[in-house]
Amino acid sequence: ANRNRKTLDLIKISKGERPTGIQIFGSNPEIMNIAASVCNEYPADLIDINGGCSVKKVMKTGAGASILGNPERFYKIVKVCVDASIYPVSVKIRLGLTEDRINVLENAEAAQDAGASLLTLHPRTARVKFSGKAAWEYIGLVKQKLKIPVCGNGDIKTPADAVRMILETGCDAVMIGRAAIGNPWIVKNTVRAFETYPDEADAPVPSKEERIQCALEHLDMIVTYKGEIRGIREVKRHLHRYLKGIPKVSMVRHNLFELATKDEVEHELASLLG
Repeated sequence: ANRNRKTLDLIKISKGERPTGIQIFGSNPEIMNIAASVCNEYPADLIDINGGCSVKKVMKTGAGASILGNPERFYKIVKVCVDASIYPVSVKIRLGLTEDRINVLENAEAAQDAGASLLTLHPRTARVKFSGKAAWEYIGLVKQKLKIPVCGNGDIKTPADAVRMILETGCDAVMIGRAAIGNPWIVKNTVRAFETYPDEADAPVPSKEERIQCALEHLDMIVTYKGEIRGIREVKRHLHRYLKGIPKVSMVRHNLFELATKDEVEHELASLLG
């Protein structure tokens, strides 16, 4: 909303990068209205309101999952974004703030009444973040109550999990989160799992060469986009996942976190191909 250059850089959309959604978060309806209006200037396909983030620095501002504690304000936020946006507006939420304050149906219906086109539910509370088991039964409950499409999220670690979520909850779509870090193949393998259901053939496992080549491509793109210092710092979060399952990589993994330049990281990764 303040048109901060670093923030606007986050929503640059590359050619061919479709469909693309722009996610916004906040606690002030007036500011969220402005933010949604700014998004109209970008070639997106939808706007997503983040009502599910449980990160402390976000929640202490009253944004993210914090807005679930006030369904009336949540309704206003969704409504002003729908009114301002030229794109469909989706919303992501959790069960509520705590286990004794689960108000997911109230918030889901508020989002629908405010004009949201789709709702994504991560069935954990903000308090537990990602611990424990996602309560998929709430996805089914919300699906039964709403007329708009419902997307399920949480504990989808394999393509088979995605298929199982659809079957068990009746949701219209699934959202894959943490499992895609260092494993982008999970997306196409999940599509394949749906296309071949009810056959349960094992998803193809990427080879060592495919994993390393993908890591190198990721490295090149993030450094080009964010610069070497920031790019190297951020890509390190992903590299250990790319290397997971590759034999004898413990020393390489250790070395990678000590390196500071793109050339050094490329050389270390390439050493695994020799």
